[in-house]
Amino acid sequence: MTKIKNLEMATAISNNNDIIINTSFFGLCEKATYVPTGSRVKAQTFEYSPINGERLGILLDSNTDEINRQLNRGVTVRATSVGNMRAEICQSDDRQFLAVNLLRFSNFRYDPVGEVKFFRGHDAEVACRLFAGQ
Repeated sequence: MTKIKNLEMATAISNNNDIIINTSFFGLCEKATYVPTGSRVKAQTFEYSPINGERLGILLDSNTDEINRQLNRGVTVRATSVGNMRAEICQSDDRQFLAVNLLRFSNFRYDPVGEVKFFRGHDAEVACRLFAGQ
């Protein structure tokens, strides 16, 4: 499992008022909690091919009704083991919170494609379906 402090979006997550991050054992252990529901938040990273990364970016920029419509039509975004697009996500166990940072590999490093996107409540439940089964 990825640690939140190792993500490019670590500052955005730690500055979010809905997230509390507790560290213990000299900073080696980390536990993040989504305050409104008390659910644990876990960080993950997924890599995508250029086509799937662009598709993911388009879906994340659309509204949740469009995401839901596309997913119900069978549109999928498949992760690969090595790709030039990376998605960093922080997702609560109850799927009521989701933060996504999309990055593109260029000049030997990953650069953010846009700003960190936050989803809460029903919107988070819908957007979490993009990363289910990855």
